[in-house]
Amino acid sequence: MSPPCRQWRVRPKLAEAELARWPDLNRLVVQLLHNRGVCDPDQMRRFLGCEPLGATDPFALRGIAEGVERLQAAIRAGEPIAVFGDYDADGVTAAALVTQALRALGATLRPQPYIPDRVEEGYGLNDAALEQLAGEGMRVVVTVDCGIRSVHEAATARALGLDLIITDHHTPGEVLPEAVAVINPRQPGCTYPFKQLAGVGVAYKLAQALHRAHGREASEDEWLDLVALGTVADLSPLLDENRALVARGLARINSQPRLGVRKLMETAGLREGAVTSHSIGYVLAPRLNAAGRLESAYKAYDLLMAEDEATATALAQLLHQHNIDRQQRTREGVESARRLIEADGGAGLVYVIAEPHFEEGIVGLVAGRLTDEFYRPVLVAHRGPELTRGSARSIPEFHITRALDECADLLVRHGGHTAAAGFTLPTPNLGALQQRLQEIAARELDGRTLVPTLDIDAELNLRALDRSAIEDVLTARMAGVQCRSESSRARAAAGVEILDALDGLRPYGIANPQPLFASYGLTVQRRRTMGRDGCHLKLELDDGRQTWEAVCFNGADLCGRPGERVDVAYRLGTNDWDGRRRLQLLVEDVNVK
Repeated sequence: MSPPCRQWRVRPKLAEAELARWPDLNRLVVQLLHNRGVCDPDQMRRFLGCEPLGATDPFALRGIAEGVERLQAAIRAGEPIAVFGDYDADGVTAAALVTQALRALGATLRPQPYIPDRVEEGYGLNDAALEQLAGEGMRVVVTVDCGIRSVHEAATARALGLDLIITDHHTPGEVLPEAVAVINPRQPGCTYPFKQLAGVGVAYKLAQALHRAHGREASEDEWLDLVALGTVADLSPLLDENRALVARGLARINSQPRLGVRKLMETAGLREGAVTSHSIGYVLAPRLNAAGRLESAYKAYDLLMAEDEATATALAQLLHQHNIDRQQRTREGVESARRLIEADGGAGLVYVIAEPHFEEGIVGLVAGRLTDEFYRPVLVAHRGPELTRGSARSIPEFHITRALDECADLLVRHGGHTAAAGFTLPTPNLGALQQRLQEIAARELDGRTLVPTLDIDAELNLRALDRSAIEDVLTARMAGVQCRSESSRARAAAGVEILDALDGLRPYGIANPQPLFASYGLTVQRRRTMGRDGCHLKLELDDGRQTWEAVCFNGADLCGRPGERVDVAYRLGTNDWDGRRRLQLLVEDVNVK
């Protein structure tokens, strides 16, 4: 089964009359905003200003008043409070945030927040953990990034005398758990305008409401770095309130990073002041996630809460090494699972791959890589003697959590989003799960041609840009001076205007991707692979006037040989080397003409 070819879908170009309505905005920006569904003046202003579109009062969230009231009572009475988190970056940042917010108000937290072991306990609340917390004298348990489907566990908490406050952002089931408070913007009856907060975002709203109830609004900015880390790591859409929170969080990371984050940046080679959402998604978040995947998520939590240099440095270095190990194990897992898919010959619409040697810490990564590669829903799991635990990743045409809802009688637990989910089931049910998912996929995907689509924002005429002049101006900016050559400044004006306009769309992420452009009829001058495994591709492309450096990560198999004319889909990037800032095309796809 060969990886599918990608279909290019170029967004319709706006009419001249529509572009003329916005004389104060760069025309490319107007086009890009329309592509993202931002079409009226107020929306555009708020988007470019990184302001939320609607009200953000935390007390508008259903259940939050009850949660705040119970926590206030616990703080006054000195009752021990536990924070029950999750082992991924969203859950760990949320646990650190709520712990920090509660401690600032004098709350008693004993022991440290509870983060379940990925292998031994799996995702979410479990009876044994609740029994342990009750035995340790806890009176209140606050969940972060989990709990919305824990109906049975909520009943256990009540029986143990624990008051449960659930904060979560996952899709609720048909029945909500009974708790002192259930806080989730997706739950029925919640009128909060923005529904797509990450787990750490919902936790932030609870902490925000609690501190406002105590007249402590000024403390809210202290947690924004955690909100940015968790929101980007969880692949939440960077629109509306998420966009506003991440922008403010990035500003804090780049100016006042907490000790643990600063040490993680140093270990990863990130310069303070240069951290972007891309840096979080591809550098910082994988290191935070690696702790829970390979050892204990408490290591990531401890790093975020660290207050001394030696501890923070040691933990940052440990997470860095864990991430290197995680990368190697993921590669091995992908290769093993790929062989099983290829042996099928492409007959399946959905793949369930469960083997004893698959590690629970990397099954989600393996599933994601294979879903991208073969454009099919893929479930990868560690198959144990009694229980099988795994992760699912899907495509836009197939809502994986709804599909698992239809298989609930075969599962012990499950939950997630449209495109990703976790699940646990008795191992003897694996065959039945695979058969039922195939039946659901056949029904849902009947008659559809499953081809991944590249959404091209706009065609870009590279010949109209003076690459060398633009680089002169960018290099001067990098040095903090003005480009001395008036001629270069004039020739670079059009290109620099585009780059500055693109900067106004940051932070990029899910639902607001870095703009993707297409240029046609370029000639390949040189081609070579690079990287330790030769998996990356570097091209030199001639537009008939000048040469452009193009890089495609994990794209060594892309077509385009020296002398061939090609169409290229890419994002505009820069590369700093030897004191000069160079333009670079970050290639997504290449088609030979």
